[in-house]
Amino acid sequence: MTDLDDKVADQGNRRFQRRLMLALFGIAFSTQAPSPVLLYYTDALDLSALSLTIFFTVYAVGLVPSLLLGGPYSDRRGRKRVVVPFTLLCLGALIVLSSTTFLGEPMIYIGRLLQGVTSGAVFTVGVVWMRELAGPEGAAGAAMRASAAMASGFAIGPLTSGLLVQWAPLPEILPFALPMLLVTMAFFLTRGIPETMTEHRPGRLQIGIPPGAGPGFAAYLFPIGLLVYTYAVLSLTVFPLLVAAQGFGAVFALVGVSALLVQGSAAAATPLARRWGPSTCGWTAALLAAGGCVFGYLAVQPGGWPWVLPASLLIGVSEGLAMTSGITVSDLLAPPDRRGGLVSVFYLVVYFGFAVPTIVALAAGDALRTGIPILVLGAVALLIAAVLFWAGRTVLRRVLSVDRSKPYAVLAPEAAEGQARQGPLD
Repeated sequence: MTDLDDKVADQGNRRFQRRLMLALFGIAFSTQAPSPVLLYYTDALDLSALSLTIFFTVYAVGLVPSLLLGGPYSDRRGRKRVVVPFTLLCLGALIVLSSTTFLGEPMIYIGRLLQGVTSGAVFTVGVVWMRELAGPEGAAGAAMRASAAMASGFAIGPLTSGLLVQWAPLPEILPFALPMLLVTMAFFLTRGIPETMTEHRPGRLQIGIPPGAGPGFAAYLFPIGLLVYTYAVLSLTVFPLLVAAQGFGAVFALVGVSALLVQGSAAAATPLARRWGPSTCGWTAALLAAGGCVFGYLAVQPGGWPWVLPASLLIGVSEGLAMTSGITVSDLLAPPDRRGGLVSVFYLVVYFGFAVPTIVALAAGDALRTGIPILVLGAVALLIAAVLFWAGRTVLRRVLSVDRSKPYAVLAPEAAEGQARQGPLD
């Protein structure tokens, strides 16, 4: 192949990556855009505050089968065969959610369950697909771009719908129009992207953690996975509910702005994750989550609503560092034919965070109004920071010392040469 052919192929590859980034953005936008509408339904349908947290839990329940099966199936049959049909199913989930105003509360649970099933498969396999389109040398950068695309969708979706719910007519219907358009666009974009798993592997699906990856999962992927959405969803459910209980009026708009800060700062943090590497990002993300909980506690006190903004900012940076680092370490721990499976298990931990507000609300009861349970979650983040600082860093050193062929640049590009001489993570 000539240099010209290589250049043309590289340009085509970049075009396919941009298509997939836009598709991931559209699905992420559609997944979180309903959040302010669901908050609106708690008032319009006279639902309890617990119902709002259950909406997010149902979403997490729907994620379980798609995360367990989507990645391993794509390892066997191909990435495209998962992403394209599940993207179309995302449109069906939005249609079900938009029918809530006519058919009542059950449509919320059905729609959110469908959103969990569909988006879980698209996000998990889409990230792996993106990395494989970029090739081994560009895989880490591709993970960063995929994370940024999803975080941007998670940010802009709730902001747009929050403003529409707060001030536009038909607040229960109009916010679904743009997500439906973006999901339709994502379907047509992904259809034109080439398959990267050209060899179909026979045999049963290999679900779970690959052999040898157990210590890395326990010491790094599991604790950092808990950071990704546990605190982000806390800022989108518990914070606004308690702020509203203190008498703040524009709570729908506040949810949108808070989501913009959380997911926007998560997207902005992905280059930092690439620069610092998983060794530093792990415990740093946990400390930032703890700081966000301190600000969150101040926010839910009488007249303290402005503290929601710095709380959301810290929690968002924490999310961005945690997600990008987790995907990067998954790549270090798993061989190519088990990568989708390991990322699926990592995402199971990540999306468990959607259930945490419900667990907190049920366990705390009336004590939730005091804000003390938020500080308890902050203490949990400090414990996670300790695990990642000692056990997490230790297991990363061990992984790279066993296999020197692993790319040091994945950990910290500017320190790659020094690590090659001195040993990883020194």
